[in-house]
Amino acid sequence: MSRAKVLLFLGCLAGLFVAGFFLPVLAWVKAFALWVQGAGWVGAAAFFLIYVLATVLALPALPMTLVAGIIYGPVLGTLLMSPSSVAGATAAFLLGRTVLRRSVTAKLAASPRLAALDGAVAKEGWRLVALLRLSPLIPFNLLNYALGTTGIALGPYVLASFLAMLPATFLFVSAGSALGSVAGLGAKVAMPRWLLFLALGATLAVTWRVGLLARKALAKSFADSAEAP
Repeated sequence: MSRAKVLLFLGCLAGLFVAGFFLPVLAWVKAFALWVQGAGWVGAAAFFLIYVLATVLALPALPMTLVAGIIYGPVLGTLLMSPSSVAGATAAFLLGRTVLRRSVTAKLAASPRLAALDGAVAKEGWRLVALLRLSPLIPFNLLNYALGTTGIALGPYVLASFLAMLPATFLFVSAGSALGSVAGLGAKVAMPRWLLFLALGATLAVTWRVGLLARKALAKSFADSAEAP
């Protein structure tokens, strides 16, 4: 058998494996979305609690954000997902500050950048938290726990997280709504489809630009913190 046929065969096996893994997951997601859609405020409350739990367990929460856009549309979806993401981030922050502090601190010590986080936060305060939220420099789930080991107060942490995470939340919820609109699923969006995609593109461009600026500011903050006596 030629190498090309072997590679084709292995590729088909890999494709079947991926399909076999993801199709049941997609079926569960679709069933959950349909249940939430028909359950009113109970479904929204369940969505909120599951999102918070997923954040605490450091599970990928992006699929739920997209599904929120499909079910509720860009505005109501954002109104649900914004407090959900802040609540999940706050729960992880409090766990990192209390019962999980020792294990989180041990993990942070292995990364020079994360090890310098406390000093940088002590110098910049809520501004650094906002910059970290605007930039993907540190993964969202890890950042929640890491910030819990710093000296920042809970109030500034929550406020900075809420304000800085809001643009990305709206972006991903809107992306889910746009996907649902194309597929004929989910909530009816009270705007023309072209306007929805235009707003999505503008939000993406602004979020990308702000992320670049935040990354540069963060690099300077960490450098200044490392040089400080």
